[in-house]
Amino acid sequence: MTDYLQLAQDVVRRAAARGVEAEAIVVDEHETQVRVDGGQVEQLAQSGSKGLGVRVIEGGRVGYAFTSDLSPSSIEETWQAAASLAKVATADEYRALPDPQPISQEDLEIWDPELPQVPIEDKIAFTKQVEDAALAYDPRVVMTNRCTYQDVIAHIYLANSRGFAGTYDRTVAASFIIGIGRDEGSQTMAVGLDASNFYRDLNAQAIGQEAGRKAVEILGGQPVQTQTGTVVLDPTVSAEILAYLSMALTAEAMQRGRSFLVGKLGQEIGSDKVSLLDNGRLKRGLASAPFDGEGVPTSASRLIDEGVLQNVIYDTYTARIDGTVSTGNAQRDSHRGLPSLGPSNFYIQPGTLSHEELIAGVDRGLYVTNIMQTGGIDPINGDCSMGASGLWIENGELVRPVTGVTVATTLPDLLQNIVAVGADLRVVPFVGAIGAPTIRVEGMTIGGK
Repeated sequence: MTDYLQLAQDVVRRAAARGVEAEAIVVDEHETQVRVDGGQVEQLAQSGSKGLGVRVIEGGRVGYAFTSDLSPSSIEETWQAAASLAKVATADEYRALPDPQPISQEDLEIWDPELPQVPIEDKIAFTKQVEDAALAYDPRVVMTNRCTYQDVIAHIYLANSRGFAGTYDRTVAASFIIGIGRDEGSQTMAVGLDASNFYRDLNAQAIGQEAGRKAVEILGGQPVQTQTGTVVLDPTVSAEILAYLSMALTAEAMQRGRSFLVGKLGQEIGSDKVSLLDNGRLKRGLASAPFDGEGVPTSASRLIDEGVLQNVIYDTYTARIDGTVSTGNAQRDSHRGLPSLGPSNFYIQPGTLSHEELIAGVDRGLYVTNIMQTGGIDPINGDCSMGASGLWIENGELVRPVTGVTVATTLPDLLQNIVAVGADLRVVPFVGAIGAPTIRVEGMTIGGK
């Protein structure tokens, strides 16, 4: 069996002998995807990919090349190509590899030893159970769409010429379904989903029932009168908004002037209910790892602390520009590309109120369970406008479905007007490893009739 970490180190040694900085990554991944429609397997795919990526830095000039052919001749051609590309690239004084740092041996619980042994028949049966649960929830759930199970089993090996060498394994399993509800006068759709590092954490019944419940509860919905009022955001909705907020909290966005938070470091930008973290060391976190895509130890960064902007996320390049240290946020999807700055496990710290208590505290308002047209959220200028559906709240009770409305504010106002944060923190896959609880916001515009 090939020692891929040793392979990466050998590539680095050969490239560095030319007097350049070098980094090599080997990624060995296996993926399964199952899609079911009407109780029949619509798609079944199992694939494996294995490849090498080499980064060479010479005088601030970067070259990168990759290959899926791990024969000796291809490996040689790959690092030679990276070295040749570095000679003709544009120099940037801030481009360099990170110095090695100690990597914690803490078990982050991101590897499920059972997942590689789960038979494909079990995964198919699981996916069918998700669909069955959605359709059985209510007779008005008439069909489903894109009922999917997928998993990834990954092994990462990374080495560089500054002395770093490390490896880790990660598993992720996830499931997703769209439930479609229909009655005499309306049709709706809603999503059920979940993901975990551990296969047995997934609950087919819960995923399917979520899609069914959310689809049925907004059947017959009507717009409300346009007004300014209280909006309660379901965790899945809060997470979608946070995905855009994460783009504004990178050092790259700040350095390029592409964030509504430019110049606000150390200032109060939200209510004291808002504490936001990026935590690459979260146990069982979908984006957790012992080190990032360039070998820097991951960390837990408190970006907003009780409303005050404390920090942004960094990789090595952006940290060198600002004269600081990387937060371990160089992300890497595969061997095919350079590391890039991005969030890891990014979430709002939960509060103490239950979901029911958050609803009960509203005299009149809208509980938003689904948003559309999220392109109306702009992390650069802070605009925030979304099509929405959900349930109307009267005297702390959910009283009727609402569809065909928009909810609008700005991201600065949203952060300032968060008045309550629930205890029901939920990580929402498929928008990144973004987590949020139920959130109550005052002063949002609800645009209806």
